[in-house]
Amino acid sequence: MHFDLPMDLYEKRERKNVLETEFLPEIKGGNIGVVGVAIYIEDRYLRDAGLRVALDQIARLYAETQACPQFTICKSCHDVQKARGEGKIALLITMEGAEPLGTDLDLLRVFYELGVRVIGLTHARSNAAGHGGIFAANGSQAEGLTEFGRDLVRESEALRLIVDLAHINPAGFNEILSVTTKPPVVSHTNVRRYYDIERNISDEQIKMIGERRGVIGVNSVLVSPKKEETTLDCYVDHIEHIANLIGIDGVAIGFDFFEFIYSHWSDSAKKDLAAKFTTPQFIPDLRNHSHARNLTRKLIERGFNDDQIEKILRGNWLRILEELI
Repeated sequence: MHFDLPMDLYEKRERKNVLETEFLPEIKGGNIGVVGVAIYIEDRYLRDAGLRVALDQIARLYAETQACPQFTICKSCHDVQKARGEGKIALLITMEGAEPLGTDLDLLRVFYELGVRVIGLTHARSNAAGHGGIFAANGSQAEGLTEFGRDLVRESEALRLIVDLAHINPAGFNEILSVTTKPPVVSHTNVRRYYDIERNISDEQIKMIGERRGVIGVNSVLVSPKKEETTLDCYVDHIEHIANLIGIDGVAIGFDFFEFIYSHWSDSAKKDLAAKFTTPQFIPDLRNHSHARNLTRKLIERGFNDDQIEKILRGNWLRILEELI
């Protein structure tokens, strides 16, 4: 439910058929049927170009899917089911950080009409809607949502647009749950028990999601701060911990595969990321979508039965889509 595809397509906008040549083989190789593809605006495009770059990312996504008919952009659960019935890969457009909206609530409807169906208010930074959880055990902003952020959450629910709690700071997390009425989602996160940073999710927060019949997607990038502990078994530890707390219906996958971008960065860019956030550690046998079968195999080894695995890999997210869009 989280993949930074539109950002990469935008950066490669002078090239054609990027989706077909660079992403289709891996996604097909992992038998992936639905992908949440996230609009994200890098710092260098803020403040002046955020809206334009977001619209350009969507434009590139439409152009690339038109050129590669194995993919289709979906705007409803019915669209997703139809795509899967036709053997196509369903793309669900998400937004990571409300920066493209500025403080203009009307733009939310514009993005909705363009196909955005999931919105997370923040990344790690602050914006007009609220504040992100930092990559440290404590120290993020004490304030929750802004007035605009509260209006944005209410309007999202009115439009049947899923509000994503990934990256929001603890105060904002609580406030979103107090404003919303539908099952909440966290598209990509990890358990603080194994990686204690505010960007991840505490046991208390996990239980709050479970009480509302929500779903938490487990991220493959932040399973441990230590390289030697960044393993597929550790990834499954996160899944197992959530399932033990709130049941198997509350946990899913939110891979957030990022190495394909990170590996092409300069050393200085990697140092900047480490200074601002953290150094990502990648799981050797879960680096991209083609490795998804390795997770299935590991879940079997760890004792999950077929029904539980089906819920983790697809059923729980599909339930959310059926209920919310």
